[in-house]
Amino acid sequence: MYLKDKVILVTGSSEGIGKATAIALAKQKAKVIVTYNKSKKQGQETLKECKKYSDCILIQLDVTNESSIKKCVEEVIEKFGAIHILVNNSGIYIEKRFIEQNNKEIRNQIEVNLIGLMNITKTVLPYMQGQNLGIVINIASMAGKRIKWPEMAPYAASKFGVRGFTKGLAKEYEDTNIKLYSINPGMTATRMSNFEGIHPSKVADIIVKVAEERLNKKSGEDIDIEKHVQ
Repeated sequence: MYLKDKVILVTGSSEGIGKATAIALAKQKAKVIVTYNKSKKQGQETLKECKKYSDCILIQLDVTNESSIKKCVEEVIEKFGAIHILVNNSGIYIEKRFIEQNNKEIRNQIEVNLIGLMNITKTVLPYMQGQNLGIVINIASMAGKRIKWPEMAPYAASKFGVRGFTKGLAKEYEDTNIKLYSINPGMTATRMSNFEGIHPSKVADIIVKVAEERLNKKSGEDIDIEKHVQ
């Protein structure tokens, strides 16, 4: 898929992988919707970079709030008339052992990383069905495949869920032109990892290739970043 003029909604794109992805997609002349939850300033910084390359807009989005999701998607449709690609990147991680996390911390990780992802996907899918075209790229994690460190139980559970959801939904849409993929980054240099690991731009480069369908992956497949980045 050529990305020029494609409308791409990237959740959690005010920093980290989301920011790098939004900029990388804009460089391909896609029309990128940059979203932020709390930091409008960071969102504006991402938008400023994206607008150097393409027609992009900024929208506030809380993936745990169904009204916020509905408002965001409706604004995109009103502006651009379509959503061709959805990159579900919003995510949080609480670095504590499970027994030390309170119920709110546990629930927040599940609600942002999994339920929020499901809700925005459900809102976007009818438009993709109407187009008979769409790609949903879910940012999961290698923590959703294997656990290398402690203090990751609820986070890992949410990311296992993302992978399962991707595979299950891909099955429902296997006879259509709507494709779904899970991206599994390992340690990436973002605020979530105390800026240790590979640069987010390397992850973004792979996401662009997935959006362009250059990796020859079947819908529902996992794409492990470590297998594609030296």
